Amino acid sequence: MKLYIPTCTLNFNNIFSTESISPASFYAIRGFGNKRYYRVEANDLDNVILLYSKYPHYCVGNEDIENTPLVIEIETEDYKENQFVPVTKKDEVEVFASNSTIYLNPFRCRMFFESYQDLQSVLTKAEQSLENKYSKLYRASLVVRQEKSGFFTNLFTPKDYFDWNPSFKADADRISSVNPNDDLHIDCVKGCIICYLIGANLSVSKETSRLKLLSRKMKNTLSAIVNSPNRRPTDLQDETLMANIREFNELYAKVDENSIYNEKLILSRLVSPSTGLDVATLKNVLKDLKLEDAFYRSLNLRPTYDANDLYNCLYSSTLSITDSYNNETKRLFDAIKKVELQELAQSTKKDIKKLITVQDGKIEVIDELVGKGKFYATLLNSLIEGDYKKFMQEKGTEEALSIAFVGGAKLKGYMENNWEGSSFQAYINGLLLNMQKGESFDIFSLDNEIMQSFAVFCQKGEDIDRLNDYMLQCGFSDYRFALGIYGATRGFAALPKTFTSSLINASKDYYVDFYAKLHELLFGFNLSNLTLPVISNSSSENLSSFIPSTLMGQIHEIEPKKNKQEKVVKAISETAALEDAEQNPKAFMYILDSFPNISRTKAYKNLVQANFAEYTGVYTPEEFKEKIYQIIGQKDLKAQKDKIDIAIELEAKRQDPEAFLYILDNFLDKSNNSYKKIAEIVGKKLLVDSPIKNKSTITPQVNTDASRVQYTIGKHFISDSNCCSFLKKFVPINYHSEFFRDLQWFQDEYAKGEDSQYYARASRENSATIDAFARYLSKRKYSSQVRISELIDYLYRIYVRKDNYNK
Repeated sequence: MKLYIPTCTLNFNNIFSTESISPASFYAIRGFGNKRYYRVEANDLDNVILLYSKYPHYCVGNEDIENTPLVIEIETEDYKENQFVPVTKKDEVEVFASNSTIYLNPFRCRMFFESYQDLQSVLTKAEQSLENKYSKLYRASLVVRQEKSGFFTNLFTPKDYFDWNPSFKADADRISSVNPNDDLHIDCVKGCIICYLIGANLSVSKETSRLKLLSRKMKNTLSAIVNSPNRRPTDLQDETLMANIREFNELYAKVDENSIYNEKLILSRLVSPSTGLDVATLKNVLKDLKLEDAFYRSLNLRPTYDANDLYNCLYSSTLSITDSYNNETKRLFDAIKKVELQELAQSTKKDIKKLITVQDGKIEVIDELVGKGKFYATLLNSLIEGDYKKFMQEKGTEEALSIAFVGGAKLKGYMENNWEGSSFQAYINGLLLNMQKGESFDIFSLDNEIMQSFAVFCQKGEDIDRLNDYMLQCGFSDYRFALGIYGATRGFAALPKTFTSSLINASKDYYVDFYAKLHELLFGFNLSNLTLPVISNSSSENLSSFIPSTLMGQIHEIEPKKNKQEKVVKAISETAALEDAEQNPKAFMYILDSFPNISRTKAYKNLVQANFAEYTGVYTPEEFKEKIYQIIGQKDLKAQKDKIDIAIELEAKRQDPEAFLYILDNFLDKSNNSYKKIAEIVGKKLLVDSPIKNKSTITPQVNTDASRVQYTIGKHFISDSNCCSFLKKFVPINYHSEFFRDLQWFQDEYAKGEDSQYYARASRENSATIDAFARYLSKRKYSSQVRISELIDYLYRIYVRKDNYNK
């Protein structure tokens, strides 16, 4: 039986941080997750959640904040028999109540929104919430309720819904409340299980973890050298770096697939049947004859990484040393990531039921790596029960220190008569002294992974990213024990999406199997016939979930014939599945239609006439330009041509969201709310605010050989307001706004002449101003992200005569 829970969109992130919905009074006292819960008139009781057998129509107060109805559909077969208590029946509507939390699942749960705008607004906010972990997993189950009849089939017929009024609540408020402590226990157990599983799946070999540790050490040493006054290593730095490089290369050759392949190929070719010489002797012969390079080239060996390349940045010019350092360290970490991904791809995803089980609410760790000892499970259950919180209240100590004390006490009780004088006692005492008095402590002084993980958590367990980074720096290869402790103390609700995404993004079959076993561990019964729903692009029912009614009306106007309608419907349904607005011109229509009354604007009508909806392939630059010409019309072609050419040159060929705004700039007033909303959706700063000035004054000149647009550039760099159009390619798009602002400040400061605080007496010659800009740019916080040397080189080629160019 399907039941419907009325709530509102303000609770969306709260619901998906815990994957559940609770009675309103629970949120303030349950001890985890968000304490704020917004009530609606159809579900405003303190101690129970009301559920209806039909879809309810009700009002939501949204005078001051953006808030609309949200209805959750659940299947009663997924819950225990006594979960929902009948309250009343009226007008063929059955009303039920639940005095305990309702845990959702992604298989048979759906959420209904009143409009596409509501859904889009909620998803936009969800992207900004770290705690909202699972809305992406439920994406196919987030649908828009269709109300009006027309070309598309409605999700609900009149007999499926009802108009709510207070009489439907009857005496539901008399149902007794329950203690929300069970929810806190479930949240901690669920968090522990998920963290332990993710940690087990992310664990790597000791060789790979050692490579990761060495890479951090080499990066830190190299950074110290690059940032020193003379940018040359001291004897100690050079010795340390060389030792780390040698160890890194030796380890890397043992685990890298290309290195292993090359070694096997070399050994297979270093054979001399006529002489019977061994491999070592043959290598020496090649070396003596200086034929090593020629021999290796003849084998067509696969490319491999050599950490000695890190030294390259020390020999770069002053202006490019930062870029070179960033490039070399990036290559280093890319090489490690490649090895790690190879290893993880070859490993089998762990089965949660072979790692952890739950008996009578208590965790039992059956992972073979734990062995026969029970201390780790004892520790986890103590943390889940909150023993350390009681210690905090009694002793007034901080959380981390309380966990260390309680963990040490549990270990002492577990060891009984073997505790005094043991290495475990010394280890715990050393950890406590380190945390209380800052005395030195060696995490690896005890050869026990569980104790090492416990110590790491006590030192850096306040944040999961910091904990993972610290284990990486220490060279940990197995993360499961420390992360399991983190989950037991923090719970599921506190886990960020950046952490849980590795589980959600795994194969669908793996996640379905995991969820079924997790549900059994938490609630003691199985869910059957589990299949994750997918977004369908073919059925009109699912299509209505993504395309608002305004666009449906436009479809009738554009294509009156049914066969044409079907063709356009198919194209738009494909557009609805697009997540990246800059990847396809069709998606621009999809964005435009997300706002009320936009279809009345000239921009919308012109875009419709341009027939982007039927676009099925990839436009060439010229085709794209012609399509935009069609949008503007022949009448305005001459006035707009320069702007369009600039948009094309700015990589408008579906590569840059800013270019869409640039084109839209020709149709909508920048003060128009729709324009601002579109800019926000695309995620880029409005071009009207950027320092690109007098765009239409640039004269386009087409290079017929390259079929690319070029421009006549001003003679003086310091006064050329158009140069930012050409420099943006050297700057990552995330830093365009900052770069444009800094460039404008730099040019404006020079324009002050003698009144300039910084450049009053500076030369205005191009070479001098370009060098000054290089120095200024190198001091910006984002300088390491900019290809400064290439940018400066480009400015010299443009503004400085070749006979004066000595770079």
